[in-house]
Amino acid sequence: MVDALITWIGQKLAEKALDRAVTTGGRKPQRHDLSVQGAEVTSDLDVTVQYTLPYCRGAKAPVVLTLRRLDRFGESLTVPTVLGESACVRLNRGRYEITAKVLELSPRHGQAPILHAVGSQLVWLGGNGTAKVRLRPDPVLVRSAGSPPPAGLRRPGCRMCDIHEVHFGLCLDHRLHVSRYIVEVLVPRMRAA
Repeated sequence: MVDALITWIGQKLAEKALDRAVTTGGRKPQRHDLSVQGAEVTSDLDVTVQYTLPYCRGAKAPVVLTLRRLDRFGESLTVPTVLGESACVRLNRGRYEITAKVLELSPRHGQAPILHAVGSQLVWLGGNGTAKVRLRPDPVLVRSAGSPPPAGLRRPGCRMCDIHEVHFGLCLDHRLHVSRYIVEVLVPRMRAA
């Protein structure tokens, strides 16, 4: 009788421990000490860039991730990584624009890498679990800014500054400025109307 009771209690404790491990992913729940002035709550983020280079399917091309916080425009983080591998970061909670630039390394020593693809995504970080983001960048229309255009043809560039590395008709900097203007000015005006 006593052995059966001990076995039953042991099973219940094991089930409870297993339930806790499954719901928290095998980790202790994250606690935030907000007693210090200026302390903020954080969340974990895993970012993976999926893109296949046309000349080599399994290539580990370099990728530059830019994580820009939209709630506070002065905050941004740049993380170097490679294709197919996850970048694991812990950030303050809020809205972020994640931009991935896939670079193509030059075979010549001393040559700058060429921008091959660009992709971005808006993410809201606010949970205790790890948010997973999978970016699929699009190829850049014109890859090299240094090479001259073919004879008699004018290569299309940014509509605002004429830089030749464009994505949807704008360079990356002006595209970010336009999206920022939309978020800060146009959307609040539309909501007020």
